[in-house]
Amino acid sequence: MTRPLTVLLPTDAFPPRCGGAGWSAHALAAALIASGRQALALVPQRGRGIRGEPTLGVPAIRIGYREWPLPFLRNYSRHERFWPQFAAVIEQAAHEYSGPLVIHAQHVQAAPAAVIAGRRLGVPVVITVRDHWPWDYFATGLHGDRVPYPRQTWASLAVDLTARLGPLRGAAALPAIGYLRAHPARRQGYLRAADAVVAVSGYIAERLATIVSPAKIHRIPNLVDLAMVDETIARAPQAIDQQPFLLFVGKLERNKGAHLLVDIFGELRRLVGEAVRLPPLLIAGDGVLRNEIAHGMARVGVSVRFLDWVAHDEILRLSARCMLFLYPSAWGEPLSRTLIEASACGAPVIAMPTGGTGDILSNGVNGVLAPTTAHFARQIVHLLAHPDERHALGRAARRNAEQQFAAGVVVPQFIQLYRSLLGMPG
Repeated sequence: MTRPLTVLLPTDAFPPRCGGAGWSAHALAAALIASGRQALALVPQRGRGIRGEPTLGVPAIRIGYREWPLPFLRNYSRHERFWPQFAAVIEQAAHEYSGPLVIHAQHVQAAPAAVIAGRRLGVPVVITVRDHWPWDYFATGLHGDRVPYPRQTWASLAVDLTARLGPLRGAAALPAIGYLRAHPARRQGYLRAADAVVAVSGYIAERLATIVSPAKIHRIPNLVDLAMVDETIARAPQAIDQQPFLLFVGKLERNKGAHLLVDIFGELRRLVGEAVRLPPLLIAGDGVLRNEIAHGMARVGVSVRFLDWVAHDEILRLSARCMLFLYPSAWGEPLSRTLIEASACGAPVIAMPTGGTGDILSNGVNGVLAPTTAHFARQIVHLLAHPDERHALGRAARRNAEQQFAAGVVVPQFIQLYRSLLGMPG
């Protein structure tokens, strides 16, 4: 009897409380299981002990670690110091399975541990890159958490620390620059040691080609479970009644473009005038910019409601019912799971054309790409006035999700990659 393929998925984040990277890891694990393979998530978390904790139909092991409560030492304790411990748990888990096995790390904390374990076990290792961690210590690719920039140098880090921490704390942190430079170099070394590296978008693949041999890079997108989405959005959301609303989903931080909402709605108010009542803006997320956004929206006369943390299923239901899904992301967006799921829900999307967003949206076909806040505001005005066009964009977005991101489309690409690394016939 042929034993099924087993995929161990070390991942920094995993449901129920996580961002897009964690949900993408879960979607892959669940889809592998549904296809007849075995999958196990291995998830580090602050705390003590190791325990099995199945999560939404996926077997999972949670691995506790201690985090030192000091800047930069905190990062060292959850990375360099923890990697060997994490690798040992991956090795132990691997011995519980027989048959072909692959380790597929899902993020930065998990990647080096996966490579260490893979070397000892003699099994192939795949690493997925979903953000800027291979070339940016802070993983955002933003200088001072504000402006995109290509790479970190001694000089740029000195300015960056001051911009992030303020003059006094930034100056005090300058002795850590050596570590801030060495740590990404270690990440890159482990990335190069992997048997394959998955880039979730053309944008990430292009950036990775400066670090990893292009022959190792495989462009495979995040996937979405359309049946789960359909089942979820069949129920009404609990967070809001059925009145029309605009929707923003994400952390209220600069990389997600949250600071641009006030500029967009200020321009929108200028375009439509003071007398026109605009649909309320629903914000599913929280963060440091909340007060700034609340005051700014009040100033331009826009009703806004903050939902803080919102369960994943509730976000899907809201996405399926919004008039417009607003995504003014300001960083080099790798491949937004939020946008993929909004598309799966049939939401009409207006987004900034940053990073890999063009892999999801084709301007005027299945969404709108608006490069400036003024353009963004004009598109909101236009689409609010043309509901047929708005609905057509949503339908096209759903078709694109079915063609590009459905589990039945993406999982065979991963299976083919795993089998090729194991030397198994296709």
